[in-house]
Amino acid sequence: MGLGRLLKPCETTRTVFDVDYERLRHAGKRAILFDLDNTLRPRWAPALFPGVEELLARLHKMGFTIGIVTNRKYIRRDPLVGSLSSRMHLVHNARKPCRKAFRRLLADMDLTPGDAVMVGDRRWTDVLGANRLGLYSILIVCPEETPERAQSVLARS
Repeated sequence: MGLGRLLKPCETTRTVFDVDYERLRHAGKRAILFDLDNTLRPRWAPALFPGVEELLARLHKMGFTIGIVTNRKYIRRDPLVGSLSSRMHLVHNARKPCRKAFRRLLADMDLTPGDAVMVGDRRWTDVLGANRLGLYSILIVCPEETPERAQSVLARS
């Protein structure tokens, strides 16, 4: 597979709230892997985008296993990462697009690449890493989220 194809996501969407998770579930996907910075929270922010906690809870209720794969190195300095890692599968210092962290996360979740979807905001790390391993990749092209938008999306669910 050429580099151009490896950098092409399976689909693109504006935010994590715009992904059709029901369609993914019906397609047999069992896990959603998320990048952290600029996907679930603004870069370096101490909290998730508004509405993300509710989204993660809804995905869990739908039967998805949730994982986070981040290149962030120093999780002790980041209380949010510590909190997330106590509630879901998380691999830090992933060195994306290397496949090793994706493989480790999938092994921890007892899943295969065909079972999972990777959602992230960068082609050169999230999409490339996912595609190299055969994960379904979704590129977030406009990760900035407003509380009003998050609430309207959650209200429709």
